[in-house]
Formats: sequence, structure tokens, C-alpha cells
Amino acid sequence: MTGIRYLASLWIVVITLNGFVFCGEVSFVERLEGESVLVPCHMEPRGSLRPFGLYLRRSWLRPTEVFFKYTQNDAFVNESFRDRATVSGDPSDHAVNVTISQLRAADTDRYICEFMVEIVGSVDEKIQGSTETFLHVTAGEPPFSHSISLSLLPTQTIR
Repeated sequence: MTGIRYLASLWIVVITLNGFVFCGEVSFVERLEGESVLVPCHMEPRGSLRPFGLYLRRSWLRPTEVFFKYTQNDAFVNESFRDRATVSGDPSDHAVNVTISQLRAADTDRYICEFMVEIVGSVDEKIQGSTETFLHVTAGEPPFSHSISLSLLPTQTIR
């Protein structure tokens, strides 16, 4: 089984075991060590709520925060991604693109975006972006060199 298909199958097993439901775009991406990947972060506008910040998190194999970007400021980047993560766009525009370069096998993981919105008189809310990226980084030549995208609609539940 190719690496990307294995990763997709493993992800489906994780969803099945956890009862996880996600509505949005899921991209399965395979890259070689040393290459780069673009991780898109998008959020559907919700009324007058404008995001003031964005987290990019690894959330599966090595759960950790990759960075936090506050509107119109530089991103605060995790030490292991410093000098490898480039952020373009602004969270207040509901879209940010993150490029991770000089990929390492240890970067293999599920990457999710969480937009921060201010709720007056309450605790700020984290809203998961409408895209997820499953990244598989290999040391050798990848058996499958294309990305696979999966769109899940709000009415679909994977069990």
C-alpha cells in the first residue's frame, strides 16, 4: 500500500474509533524530506465575528502548537519550526497560508487551524478552520507524488 493511501486509511480508522466528525476540506499530502508544503487555513465568515488570531496545531502524532499569529503582527513560531514556517495573509481576512519548508520525516502529522474570535463579555472562542492537512514526509522517493483532497459536507458523518 502506498504511503499516502496508508495515511488516508489510518486517518479513517482514527475517525471511526473516535467518532470524529469534520466538515470541510481534508488534504492528504506526501512530500520528500527537504521539500516544502503549503498549509491553507480558511474560516467561513460568521456574521460580524472577525478573527483576531490564528493557531496552527499538530494534532495527531505529536500534538503541539506550530505557531500563533495575532492580527497584523508577526507569528510566534514553535522552536522546531523556527526559520522553516512562513505565514502569509491575516487572520482577520479569514484566510492565512502557511508554508513549511525544509520538511523532516518528524513533521508527518495532522495539521489543523483554529481561528480566535472575541466574544464580548465571554471567553474568546476557538473556531476550527474549514481545512485540514494530513502531511506525510518520507526520506526516500514517494510512491505516490500527488495530493488527495476529500470534501466532507455538514450532512456527512464518517463512522
